[in-house]
Amino acid sequence: MYVDHLLNDESLGLRLLWAEEPQLRQEISGVTATDLEDPARFVRPGEVVLSGLVWWSREGGADRAERFVSALSAAGAAVLLAGEETHGAVPDDLVTACRRHGLAVAAVPAHIMFRAITDTVYLQQWGELSRLQALPGAVRGRLNRLLAREAGPAAVVEAAFDHIGRARAYVLTASGRTVAATEEAA
Repeated sequence: MYVDHLLNDESLGLRLLWAEEPQLRQEISGVTATDLEDPARFVRPGEVVLSGLVWWSREGGADRAERFVSALSAAGAAVLLAGEETHGAVPDDLVTACRRHGLAVAAVPAHIMFRAITDTVYLQQWGELSRLQALPGAVRGRLNRLLAREAGPAAVVEAAFDHIGRARAYVLTASGRTVAATEEAA
């Protein structure tokens, strides 16, 4: 999935505030949601960054926006999706900083949940894996049924790697906490 594909998904209602063609053609690797003033250590290259802009305020807004966007740019973020809920609109300071750092930025309407965006990205990536036949059909079917039943990470990891045997796999949080692992994982 590329940035322009995400922005063109009408069900999300995202409104592009600034980007040029190279930013729109960036491939998306994942999603991170953050309201930290310095999110750099939690953002990976190619990620969509979702922010409710809780960190921003009118007082010192331009400096705060500059620090935030500079950190995202240095981390290699693909696009900033800024929520309109907290401030009613995306601050001009933020758009200016994004333009200066070459980071695409779009507004997320207040009625759109960040979860909908996250699901859109990961379901697209899951679909691409399915088309590439990365997993046997029976395993894909089992995983789809587990996801439909909203199974937890442990059940999904077990089902995903059960057919391989003796595989080491982990599901980690952004802070490095293990959420699920195969039996062979330390």
